[in-house]
Amino acid sequence: METVKITQTRIKFSGLFDLGEFYRLLYDIIKSMGYLISESKYTHKASPGGDKVELEWNCFKKVDDYAQFHIFARALITDLQKVQVKVDEATATKNKGDAELELTCSVVTDYENRWETNPISKFLKGIYDIYFYKSTFDTWVTKITSEMHTVENEMKSFFRMERFM
Repeated sequence: METVKITQTRIKFSGLFDLGEFYRLLYDIIKSMGYLISESKYTHKASPGGDKVELEWNCFKKVDDYAQFHIFARALITDLQKVQVKVDEATATKNKGDAELELTCSVVTDYENRWETNPISKFLKGIYDIYFYKSTFDTWVTKITSEMHTVENEMKSFFRMERFM
């Protein structure tokens, strides 16, 4: 198995938002692109000055028998407080705090370790990667980068930030 890190992005926001909607939207976007999501970490620590929430997801999607996409999502929300805000004529409960979302995308080749069983297979894998799989790999790099930017743009939209085009 070989993991090739492609790119990384980070979104920072400070202000009002809905934590439940943040979580659901991030989950729904990634899931709608066909990824399996494994939550490796979720902590919520309460404190008088503001809560701290941290989550980490490993998201995988099989693209063919040799490669899969991996998006690692890490969110850190600090100084989280519930506040009452006026929406139209009514009041609503929102969250106020600092949110940071980090996304890292990678392409994992030979994810089932079929080619790593012996030195000859490993050598053939190297030749396959360099001479036969290069153009396909380049296509996958473009595709996963686009998918990561889709997640980034949707989350920026959620926070009402300027989006990457």
